[in-house]
Amino acid sequence: MALQDDSFWMRVAIDVAAEANTPFGAVLVDEEGQHVAGFNSTKLDGATAHAEMNVVRKMDQLDYDNAEDLILYTTVEPCPMCMGAVIWAGIGSVKYGLSIDEVTEFTKQIKLPSTELAKRSWRSILITGGVEKEKCFELWK
Repeated sequence: MALQDDSFWMRVAIDVAAEANTPFGAVLVDEEGQHVAGFNSTKLDGATAHAEMNVVRKMDQLDYDNAEDLILYTTVEPCPMCMGAVIWAGIGSVKYGLSIDEVTEFTKQIKLPSTELAKRSWRSILITGGVEKEKCFELWK
């Protein structure tokens, strides 16, 4: 799937975040390696303009038959709002760099792990943390 490995796609998310001068970047990838990217734009676009929400809004630009085949790469574990959007959109896999717990020293977070929210839903979502963790941490410096 996705033609590149997890490190490659997470570095794309990191680059998107760094270019926008935010620690939050995300990339949604289809089976052919086509992707859409986004960053946290809450200062400009309001409270719901998280990186993950911004890419979920663009998912119709990808070519896929089943949303379960899509992978979301994000520099920080999705918050409950973003994970809810992932669940409702039907995205099958989430890979993140830093956990919610790890970024609470830098920013406010609702401490509800994405795995817990997914477990309470009707979807089976593969969630993997720690992808390029150190590089994601550098975004906070």
